[in-house]
Amino acid sequence: MCGIAGIFGSKLSRLELSRILEAMNAAQIHRGPDESGLMVDESSGSGLASCRLSIIDLERGRQPISNEDQTVHVVLNGEIYNHNQLRHWLIQKGHAIRSRSDTEVLVHLYEERGEDMLEKLEGMFAFAVYDAPSGRLLLARDGPGMKPLYIAQTAHGFLFASEVKALFATGMVAPAPDLAALDAYLAAGYVPAPLSMFQGIRKLEAGHYVVVSSKGLRESNYWSPRFQSNRQPATQAEEYEKQLEELLSQAVRSHLAADVPVGAFLSGGWDSSLVTTLAVRQATSRLKTFSIVFPEDPQMDESAFSSLVAARLATEHYVVEYRLAQFPEILLKLIRHLEEPCTTVPAGVMFHLASLAAAHVKTVVSGEGADELFGGYEWVRLNSPYVIRKAFPRRLCQQLGPWCPHQRLQKLMRIFAAKEDRVADAEWRRLFPPNVKQKLLRAEFRNDGPDLAPFLVPDKILASCSDSLERRLAIDIVSRLAEGILFVSDKVSMAHSLEVRMPFLDRSVVDFALGLPSWMKVFRGREKRVLAGIARRYLPEEIAQRRKHGLGYPSNMWRHRALMTFARQLLLDSTKGPFSKPAVEQYLARHCAPSSFRGINALVFLQAWWNEFLS
Repeated sequence: MCGIAGIFGSKLSRLELSRILEAMNAAQIHRGPDESGLMVDESSGSGLASCRLSIIDLERGRQPISNEDQTVHVVLNGEIYNHNQLRHWLIQKGHAIRSRSDTEVLVHLYEERGEDMLEKLEGMFAFAVYDAPSGRLLLARDGPGMKPLYIAQTAHGFLFASEVKALFATGMVAPAPDLAALDAYLAAGYVPAPLSMFQGIRKLEAGHYVVVSSKGLRESNYWSPRFQSNRQPATQAEEYEKQLEELLSQAVRSHLAADVPVGAFLSGGWDSSLVTTLAVRQATSRLKTFSIVFPEDPQMDESAFSSLVAARLATEHYVVEYRLAQFPEILLKLIRHLEEPCTTVPAGVMFHLASLAAAHVKTVVSGEGADELFGGYEWVRLNSPYVIRKAFPRRLCQQLGPWCPHQRLQKLMRIFAAKEDRVADAEWRRLFPPNVKQKLLRAEFRNDGPDLAPFLVPDKILASCSDSLERRLAIDIVSRLAEGILFVSDKVSMAHSLEVRMPFLDRSVVDFALGLPSWMKVFRGREKRVLAGIARRYLPEEIAQRRKHGLGYPSNMWRHRALMTFARQLLLDSTKGPFSKPAVEQYLARHCAPSSFRGINALVFLQAWWNEFLS
């Protein structure tokens, strides 16, 4: 796991290139504090940099890593889980490989297959290959989107980095708000790639790669989730469960491979409990597990369940308390690392949990991805709005929506009024409707879109969906998972030099999920049916019988007097920002109910981001 960065096609001297690359490393050193390195090719004005968190081959895995004649160079952020198989194949092909590092495998795989190397990789990654003889740079990001990568084309050269701060450290890019990204954020609570909150900076989309050369930039999509359930032979439920159990067990085994101890996040729900159970069965030493406790909110607190699993598995269990009073202090640290506002998950809670884990291990396994792949969220189980919307005239719903007295009724009217089902899906996840966005923002920061357009399921993926459930899972997988959940997971963990590995997002498990029929995901109103049988075999009955209980902030957060005072001061006393203060004050006065939780969160995170990067 690392922070990677680079420059391509500049006219800078070797000394200037080295200085810029060192500054980029320094800006994201928290991602890889163990060692740093760089390479410079003055003839093309290019160079690569890496700050490394040493996980595999601690002594010989320093980056950048080059081929035998020092003409191809690679930096990698992430893990390639099938690197041992690839190494064996490459050695048979005649390549001389000097280390056990997964990064070195990429160098030689590129020599063999060029861009087609991406088809061979199993892992989480963002990497760069600089090919000096060909005068080109290849950048790629893993399919689910577990690792981020930012790019910027400037007058002084093409830049890339794991974090925006590294781009700013070059002095070639200055922070300025992107109004399209601002509009999209207020629409859904996070920023979809390729947008970023900064003008002139793009996020490489999950499953995409770019090739940069003297001819310009060429971008392509090499992977996207395509459902295959309508092409699978009929199979009994028990057989599906057995297949997933074997695949998940293999995925956990590969994700435990490291030259340092690996721990586990443990919430007490199915996903993390299953991953932890399988990890304990395969670990070579006593597993360390990490959980969070909410002493102020018994309904949110799952510590009784996580402690039950930890006791049964005899793990070395650690817990940390999260209290509402900690939010302001955590937020100010958190937003610097997130680099953009995001409200899809409780980032502050996850940041606090990551700080606990990082004090004991360098890497953990977790249960991310299971809900999106197997139907864990309540909204994918509710078909009634889609049935009703077929009977309601769209135009009437459009007219009635703004007059509805309650937010939930307004939301239903927007779902009923949507011109097609995938637009209705996006409306389910909407944060602020267009008229509210316009009111909240000052005139100079209003933008006519893109609103929800970047969140819609692309045509090619939509064509693979055989039913409504797959279509709704698709929007979660390609959008909310990649650019919300995994985005936050990477940023909060790497803020503490901690690597998070996700066995449910192993390529084999993802492929299995995309071929699994919907009746094995949601059945008679119960979520994740395929996991239910596995849970019954592996987990205590109290855990196996539980329904979905998502991680979140304490439910009474914005009813806490000190926190609401903090929110008001942040939003109304800040001298700069995008908001119309009278409109925000009116919103806070009217929307202090639990149903407005996400809205207040979104405003607070956006103002904190503005204060950190733009004030």
